[in-house]
Amino acid sequence: MESNILEILNIPNISSQRHYWIIRTNSGDYYDDFILHQYISIAWDYVTLNILNNQTEEAIKRLIEVYENSSSTNPDDEDDDDDDGSAKGKITAIYNKITRFVFEIQKGDIILIPSKNSDKITIAEVIGDAYETQNYVEDYLKNDPETEIRPCPYQKRRRIKSLKTISKSEMDIYLAKGFNSQHALSNMDEYSSFIDRTIYSIYSKGDKLHTTMHAGHPNGLTLKELVELSTSLDESAKFLAEQCGIPYDPSDIEVKLNIHSPGIIELIGCIAVSGVVLSLLMFSLNNLINGGKLSISLKNDSETGNIDFAVNSESDGIKGHQEKAEKLELKKKTELLQMMNDLDIKSPEIISSILNGEKVTPTMIADAQSHQKLSSEAEDVVE
Repeated sequence: MESNILEILNIPNISSQRHYWIIRTNSGDYYDDFILHQYISIAWDYVTLNILNNQTEEAIKRLIEVYENSSSTNPDDEDDDDDDGSAKGKITAIYNKITRFVFEIQKGDIILIPSKNSDKITIAEVIGDAYETQNYVEDYLKNDPETEIRPCPYQKRRRIKSLKTISKSEMDIYLAKGFNSQHALSNMDEYSSFIDRTIYSIYSKGDKLHTTMHAGHPNGLTLKELVELSTSLDESAKFLAEQCGIPYDPSDIEVKLNIHSPGIIELIGCIAVSGVVLSLLMFSLNNLINGGKLSISLKNDSETGNIDFAVNSESDGIKGHQEKAEKLELKKKTELLQMMNDLDIKSPEIISSILNGEKVTPTMIADAQSHQKLSSEAEDVVE
């Protein structure tokens, strides 16, 4: 069975080849400059791009040794776990960081940029190859002599695009463990799943679809509440699957829980079957919670078994879907909405925000994201 659900909802697809990194900002000194001007940078200017591209590893390490023996320790290099304390270890650590920054980091990779004391963390995508700039600080101060930002003097740089900034209190507790390292630049691939779910509330990666709900209950969730929530989600998913003619088995959906305050409930399913049901469920819950006026309809192809979905609104239809289509609905909407409200469950806001102009008009998006008070009329609001 095939469907167009990922395309119709513009659910982000993440490459399995993407890598994840964290770069230090000289104890937060350069954080504002990095974020405001959308770049990252690394020290050791004497190792230029020309040298990196034309000299051997042995020659570059000799150069590092000469410079480091005649200069003070770089601030970003203090207490670096790459350095085993020996002179040779320090040289190797510096060489590794430079080559990671220039050659190993690829466009499309994710970089985590912490502020002072990691009070804020910006997650960004690398969008450019390594380049060099000179006289940056002088030019910056000449143009803005009263600036409160500390411009970074490092010459080797990469362009980035900020995706999201979170506070320390909002950080996934499992992701927070990755910030214990003191590397100036280090790989964070082992934390990729926690970074992905921090960036995206719903996304596909490989053959899996991942979706996350946040339970903002002040005291976390009790076992009774968790069981009731799981039962309601399972019943709703089963009902949607029956309407689509999709074989649904709840054991195919993996659940990852982080029930703190606020907590995280991550649901993972195969894109081909259970992932379709999860997409429909999150879309429906989002509209239910936010009081949206969008709905999803479907048409089954009896010959191929494929399903063609369409997003509809009360005012504007979707071109190309003039034929009669079956409209999907949630049952027990009032009860489900009451539970979402009681537990302060937040469904993926991205479901409505990612619906772009090609699929849905801006007015429809605004309608979907408008908040309405919980009332007895909720049952008539959205499917």
